[in-house]
Amino acid sequence: MASPGFEPRVLELTDGTKVHVRPIVPEDEPLLIDAVAAMSERTVYFRFFSPLKRLPDALAHRLAVVDYNDRFAIVGTTHKPGGKQRIVGVARYDRAAETDVAETAVAVVDEFQRRGLGSALLTILGKVAREHGIKTFTLIVLPENQQMLGLLRKMGWIHHAKLTGGVYEISFDLPEEP
Repeated sequence: MASPGFEPRVLELTDGTKVHVRPIVPEDEPLLIDAVAAMSERTVYFRFFSPLKRLPDALAHRLAVVDYNDRFAIVGTTHKPGGKQRIVGVARYDRAAETDVAETAVAVVDEFQRRGLGSALLTILGKVAREHGIKTFTLIVLPENQQMLGLLRKMGWIHHAKLTGGVYEISFDLPEEP
């Protein structure tokens, strides 16, 4: 399934696992709920800043329904035995109205962390965002989320970071294509 500025693809993670990357679709709501259920409490807290026991249906709907321009999300999927698809990672952006700035977020199911999926999803999402006229990503990260802060540093994507109210407000310009 294609959408403007994005062609589905297959990624090979550092351990050789293959993950399919495609745009999110409204039918992914139950898969998002399952993905959050598969995450540790810590991962859920770092993503949503709340100890959700279950992703509420209304939030799953809001996250799964995008316009593929100002609100865009990609998912990394694998297949369980028996062929059932599962979401193992999500990266998204939401553009601030009438600007070239978008808030971004990424979440990866724990068993797929530290294998290159988060950085790959952010890199792909950044390219899509540039194609849609977005020049800057912003995000809010808890200081305890050293894994995310390390990922952003490794990618060279922390340009401005300010500790405000117990969270880091981070912004960075998206790299231009060579």
